[in-house]
Amino acid sequence: MLPAITVLKETARWLVIEKPAGMVVHPPAASPTFPVSSSQSRTPDVTNWLLTHYPTMNDLPWPEPGRPGIVHRLDTDTSGVLLLAKNPDDLIALQAQFKDRTTRKLYRALVLGAAPKERVLIGIIQRKEGRTEQTVKRLHFSWDKAPQKQAETVLRTIAQYTHGESLRQHSKGDRENLTQLTLVELQPKTGRTHQLRVQLLDAGLPIIGDRQYCTKVSRSISNALGLHRQFLHAVSLSFTDPKTGERITVSSPLPRDLQTVLDQVR
Repeated sequence: MLPAITVLKETARWLVIEKPAGMVVHPPAASPTFPVSSSQSRTPDVTNWLLTHYPTMNDLPWPEPGRPGIVHRLDTDTSGVLLLAKNPDDLIALQAQFKDRTTRKLYRALVLGAAPKERVLIGIIQRKEGRTEQTVKRLHFSWDKAPQKQAETVLRTIAQYTHGESLRQHSKGDRENLTQLTLVELQPKTGRTHQLRVQLLDAGLPIIGDRQYCTKVSRSISNALGLHRQFLHAVSLSFTDPKTGERITVSSPLPRDLQTVLDQVR
């Protein structure tokens, strides 16, 4: 069973929740969305939760009927802060802030490798050689459009962990590489599909727990730590209230499963 959704901040026009890992933001386009009732048996998703808890939203003229109230998205196995709108006008206004890049998003990730103190990851999301090419292809990207997919992320190191006892007990092969882990803060400047996960893998810093964008070594560490989803959490989101003009910042601490992993490697 997935953890319950937690409401972090709410007004009459929007709300910010903490999305648990394992929950999709909205169902596939072919899935029925309206009407929604608490008796329906469906895979848990944020859209279903939103329309169940705020049933009057079912009758509003949403720009995209399959995504009512969804301002932006988080990957299924990424947890953290998610902004939702309660009406179409605020939805459009909030989405415009993401498009214009006036929001500020911060993530925490645990990666394999010794990350630099600060680095700007910038480039094109495109084909790579060898293993990375095979991995990224599974995203079904359109490579013809890749040159227009500029991606930029600011990386900052928070802490580094070396030769943790739990890793020494389970590691195989190159022990030095297996026990170099870094807790990083990530500030994406753009919003490409799976951007953080792709860029970190490309930088030689795969996220621990990520089963899609990974290496043999990072998978080994993930198994040793018992982590079955990527160590990626949206810890903070800043945006402007469309009605009042107030700058809002909402934060979310690391969930228990990720904090437990940190306790193991410290």
